[in-house]
Amino acid sequence: MKTPSGRALYEFEIKRSRFIAEVEGCSDQEGAEDIIRNRREEHPNATHVVYAFSIGDEKNRQFGMSDDGEPKGTAGRPVLEVLRGSDVTDCVLTVVRYFGGTKLGTGGLVHAYGDAAKGVLKKLKTTEKRDLVPFSLQIPYELHQPVHALLEQYLCEIGKETFTEQVELEGQVDRRWVNSLDKALLDVSRGTCSINNPVDTTTPD
Repeated sequence: MKTPSGRALYEFEIKRSRFIAEVEGCSDQEGAEDIIRNRREEHPNATHVVYAFSIGDEKNRQFGMSDDGEPKGTAGRPVLEVLRGSDVTDCVLTVVRYFGGTKLGTGGLVHAYGDAAKGVLKKLKTTEKRDLVPFSLQIPYELHQPVHALLEQYLCEIGKETFTEQVELEGQVDRRWVNSLDKALLDVSRGTCSINNPVDTTTPD
């Protein structure tokens, strides 16, 4: 699975109706709702603000959508189906429509909203979704620099460091690399330093 590494915009016109598709990242449904609310505020005169969102990993994806006044199944559903069929998650995709005076019909709407979703996803830059798990360490001061270098090598996200008699460090690492990181820490510290709270690194069913 992939997640947005930025925001993408795609705009086109059909029979004088203007469609503006945007997609950006969010971590939960509340974040998606905030983005949708902002989009409505950005386009107060729009006829419709259609959306679909995807939250979670491949086995536990949560979806939502809205036709926002378009005929049922002609707007939110095609946007959602495009998003569902992609490998992009943790995002919300909105399609703003300014009605141009000519009705597109049911089939026309389905194609327009589906094309909007496909177009904006093609422009979106993404990164691999990481399954981060927490860890903590206690290390002597003389190992602070080499351990930091090791954590950077494993692309760890370091959250908190406390300097007392030793350095207490908290961070996050990709679940796939927990065991490898622990072994590397034992090597660099000659067996004196390892992860204090090793997590379950088995892949969920």
